[in-house]
Amino acid sequence: MITVVGLVHVEAGRLLVVRSRNKKAFYLPGGKIEPGESPVDALRREVREELGIGLGALSEVKRYVAPAYGEGEGAMVDMTCFTASLLGTPQPTGEIAELTYVNRDEYRSHVETAPAIHEVLSDLVASGQIRT
Repeated sequence: MITVVGLVHVEAGRLLVVRSRNKKAFYLPGGKIEPGESPVDALRREVREELGIGLGALSEVKRYVAPAYGEGEGAMVDMTCFTASLLGTPQPTGEIAELTYVNRDEYRSHVETAPAIHEVLSDLVASGQIRT
């Protein structure tokens, strides 16, 4: 089980997703929790490294367990998701090659996403936060 954190940020009815260099799939901003690091500290660090911005107060949204994209058969990811206001304008930095905002139809039609993102988007559509 790979333990990670993810940022759920919705703007104008679309979810912020990022793609790492040399990867096809888009993920939530975030990543692995380092030893001795809290989930909140990990998310703040990852977002600063990936997007070059800070985060306001974090609120835990939900925990998702899903197949881990690109990690081999049977590998699973345990992702705790948070929401927060963005302190700055996100820009791809570090390992991030691209960022975009997607709605449900966009991710289904032309944006490859990690399996956990499918669950996040479904929840956001059901709650009315994401457009179809």
